[in-house]
Amino acid sequence: MEHNSDLRHHYDTELDEIRASLVDLGTMVISNVRHAAEVLTENRLDEIREVREADKQINDRYDEIEGKVFQILALQQPVASDLRFLVAATRILYELERSGDLAVNVVKALDRLDGIPGDPGLKSLLARLSDASAAMFSRGVEAVATLDPSIGIGAELEDEATDDLTTDLYRAVTAKQELLGLESAVALFRIGRFFERIADHGVNIAQNMTFVVT
Repeated sequence: MEHNSDLRHHYDTELDEIRASLVDLGTMVISNVRHAAEVLTENRLDEIREVREADKQINDRYDEIEGKVFQILALQQPVASDLRFLVAATRILYELERSGDLAVNVVKALDRLDGIPGDPGLKSLLARLSDASAAMFSRGVEAVATLDPSIGIGAELEDEATDDLTTDLYRAVTAKQELLGLESAVALFRIGRFFERIADHGVNIAQNMTFVVT
């Protein structure tokens, strides 16, 4: 019996380490999303490379955590709540990795434009949208850290702020399309969509944790 207890303790420790690793990776992604937003709104073209380099570290950490999750699935053959958590962990890893890619997409779009137009209204909208997106994504990571199911339950309603700001950006760009030019307008539409998707990934992360807990 003592041997079984030791095995269970070791197994629980492994699961706790997986969850802590997800939070760690999520924190890395949040940091890079916020950096990408600063690069965008302040036209810091010289820092684009830093965002792209940070994403390489995110991808390496993703590979490491994914390997551990699948190793546990293969060797431990978990059931019930443990299996639920590990399956959710694979989904959360996907959401985290895709959000990291979207941060890179933001700076790639900026690089192709050689900076966003200097319109103060558009810059303000982009700043508010990126803040709302990062905040929603942070809520998803918070759900992993705290195991709070209420975050996932209210996530879609909370995400409406990001959706509304994305719509506002689209309308503003459409209204100024002739002044901006087609290339800039299309790039701004895409950047808005990138931030909207980051927030959506945050919602999905929180809802996955609600599934695990409840």
